[in-house]
Amino acid sequence: MQKYSRVFYLVGFLAMPLFILLLVFGYIKINQMASEEIHWGHNKSFAFGQASREGKLILLSVTKSRCEMLKGLECGEGKPDLGTYVLLNFTPRDNEFQTLILDDRFASLKTDALPQYFLLNASGEIRHTSNQLPSVEEMQKLPKKETSP
Repeated sequence: MQKYSRVFYLVGFLAMPLFILLLVFGYIKINQMASEEIHWGHNKSFAFGQASREGKLILLSVTKSRCEMLKGLECGEGKPDLGTYVLLNFTPRDNEFQTLILDDRFASLKTDALPQYFLLNASGEIRHTSNQLPSVEEMQKLPKKETSP
């Protein structure tokens, strides 16, 4: 029995570095996945303030349900260029949605089906409107920064 216990200790000792490497690889992979996630904001004043500070455009997404942590294609799943915009998401249940409906610039929200997408500059001017999230090719053509007049 003592002869076999040495073999088990040796196997356990040799397996420990492999286990540590797997833990490190898993930690690195989880951090990479977390850094690639795109977070949709739900506060209009914060989004406009951030866009103004960073000189970015705002991609406003009006969807039936809230976009959280990149769930579903209508929330931009798999669209890497979304990270270059300030992302803002509203649903019909949000108070901000009621404000949008009263604004003439967003009249299509009263008649057209959701989801709808608007690209706005920091002053609220609409630069692009679409009934579907632009493809990666279209997003590469869209301006990523606000242009100064």
